[in-house]
Amino acid sequence: MTQMAPLIVVFINVLLLVGGQILWKLALNRTPLTGLDNLGAVLMQPYLLLGCLLYGLATLLWFFALSRFDLSRIYPLQSIAYVLGALCGLIVFKETFSTSQWMGLLLLVGGVFMLAR
Repeated sequence: MTQMAPLIVVFINVLLLVGGQILWKLALNRTPLTGLDNLGAVLMQPYLLLGCLLYGLATLLWFFALSRFDLSRIYPLQSIAYVLGALCGLIVFKETFSTSQWMGLLLLVGGVFMLAR
């Protein structure tokens, strides 16, 4: 496999994970979990179920990655999920960021870039 293969596999894995988290957040925004009394309604939300499917696919892809690539190389690359998740919070859910959060994201991006080289 080429040098780019681990990056591509991990990036797709991260997209699936973040996509699952976004769907879970959308489901919980529609039907907040208030206790055990509405757990069934929450668990049957289509967005929640689709998020679980994405997580399952991400897990299968991660098994593939673990069987083919060095853990010490691919595991740190998953930290880009924090960056994408935070950016989705900003864009999709209109959340706000502090200066220190922006700095943290920049540090994460820099670290991922260094690990990928």
